[in-house]
Amino acid sequence: MTVSKLETVENAPISGIRDVRLFVERHWDVEDIVDALSDKRVIAAWLVRFYAAFQDLYRHVWRQEVMLRQLTPPKIPEEEVERLESAIAASRSILDLKDGFDGRGSPHYSESVWQRAAQFLRLQWEEHVRLFGEPLPLPEILAGPNGSIDVFWETPEFDLLVNVPADPKKEAEFSGDSHGKRKFDGTLDPARPNRGLVSWLAK
Repeated sequence: MTVSKLETVENAPISGIRDVRLFVERHWDVEDIVDALSDKRVIAAWLVRFYAAFQDLYRHVWRQEVMLRQLTPPKIPEEEVERLESAIAASRSILDLKDGFDGRGSPHYSESVWQRAAQFLRLQWEEHVRLFGEPLPLPEILAGPNGSIDVFWETPEFDLLVNVPADPKKEAEFSGDSHGKRKFDGTLDPARPNRGLVSWLAK
């Protein structure tokens, strides 16, 4: 059985972008190419390696893009920052609510939980700017159950609720719904930006 040059290369331990480069730089004659194309195993191997090289290239480009964004942060108009801070300041009225304000014995809201909710929103807003170069849509900041605070986004495309608990040791709970097309829920650390959540809000 004659082993073609192409099959020999397929057995070599090379991967990713270097795989494609070696294929392009090598000079194949017509007979080698015809032999290779007649073997489905060789074609399958090429496709697998091409896909792996494409993934490597995508990751490389994505890393470079992130680095560039970090080096050259987008300039957001000052009025957008003021809109964010105005929305946060307006929600401070939640702290005026007293114990049993709803007639069902609900507790009042502490300064600390309000500060954590405000900081959560700022972190997600800044992450959205860093990743996508534009401000995050502003949510409502609402009184939640048992002394917690709700951060609620409602748009024509989706609803997203994040509940920041009164207990600082507990994680925030979230649930999202894109009008029945996609639903998800889970928990997150409200003291850190959440790329997955921010990316979903960008859609």
